[in-house]
Amino acid sequence: MPRSSTIRFNLLLLILLAIVMSYGSCNWRGLFERAESLVEKLVKPKTAREKYLSRLEKEGAVAGAVLEKWEQSFTNADTQQLVVTLPHREIFALDGPVATSAQAIRFTLPGGRILRVTGEVDSGKVFGELYRVMDDGRRSNSPVRSWEEGKLSFDYEPAGRSERMIFLLQSAPGTRVDAQIALTTKAALLFPVAGKDQRAIKSFWGDSRAGGKRAHKGNDIFAPKGTPLLAVADGRIRKVANGGLGGKTIWLYDRKRNQSYYYAHLDSQYVRRAQNVRRGDTLGTVGNTGNARTTPPHLHFGVYAGGAYDPNPLLRNDDPAPPQPKYRLNTGQATLAVPKRGNHYLRQQPDRKGTVLRQLENEEPVTGISVTGRFYRVLTERGEYGYVNFD
Repeated sequence: MPRSSTIRFNLLLLILLAIVMSYGSCNWRGLFERAESLVEKLVKPKTAREKYLSRLEKEGAVAGAVLEKWEQSFTNADTQQLVVTLPHREIFALDGPVATSAQAIRFTLPGGRILRVTGEVDSGKVFGELYRVMDDGRRSNSPVRSWEEGKLSFDYEPAGRSERMIFLLQSAPGTRVDAQIALTTKAALLFPVAGKDQRAIKSFWGDSRAGGKRAHKGNDIFAPKGTPLLAVADGRIRKVANGGLGGKTIWLYDRKRNQSYYYAHLDSQYVRRAQNVRRGDTLGTVGNTGNARTTPPHLHFGVYAGGAYDPNPLLRNDDPAPPQPKYRLNTGQATLAVPKRGNHYLRQQPDRKGTVLRQLENEEPVTGISVTGRFYRVLTERGEYGYVNFD
């Protein structure tokens, strides 16, 4: 066992023993989670925000009470139940009280998509960390990605079909920061038909087949006969066959994602079983073999991981750049007034059809935190966060 692994294992044993002695008859799952959290704090590299906090504590440059509020603001940020859809852009004005220095962005990241989170800051210091949302609604103990010192960008690909995520943003205490955050996704896989994109998909997952007796378990991508078919990812050829509904077929196994890709109706097959291939290698060509012999040439592309699932998110084009907000908070976190007339609602999402949290009172004062599209993210005097549109 490597030395680092031995040290980690010994630390875990010591912590488990200490917790057992301290807590007595606690349940084993809670015991393990507590031990895991402590081990991560001891041996896992710190994020840029944690390093910054540690440095401030050592230097004593900021009052301990302020740092405590700053850390509590980060801890409490994910209690905001605001949700956005991707792609998303939001401009935050983080120059208010330390208690509101941290803000959260919740969203769902579809499987097969690579998330990119980028930030632009006019001045000051800002930190960004990405967390998974667990089944119980809490965020994971440690971030899956975080901005590094001087680099406000990272990519992240989910391990499963989709993941609920929280991106936490925080400014340094006592600094004014205008931070523009953009969240976009791109396909994790290369498009399987050379020279084509999602516009060539003409038949989708779930479409009726055999007069309604079965459903389509893939996407049909139409292209001229003989068009090259490409390996969508690095992997190993598991099967090359000819016969049945698929005609000439190829199965490609993706070790990284632990799933297989099914290419059917080929005209030519250029690979053999057990061959290792790289992303972009030519596997064969488009045809209309099997039960596609009466249809125009196309590739039936399927994805299997414990069963078939919809490949469309893996094939969809990269997200366009999210639009710039229509408004700006010109003086940082500014006090806004709900208009005198009309009905205006505090919503969970920045969308006119978003879940209504409550109807705001006319002329009610709210604090503007950020802007996205035509919506403001606001904090009410009751302590509620939400999105509101005053158009």
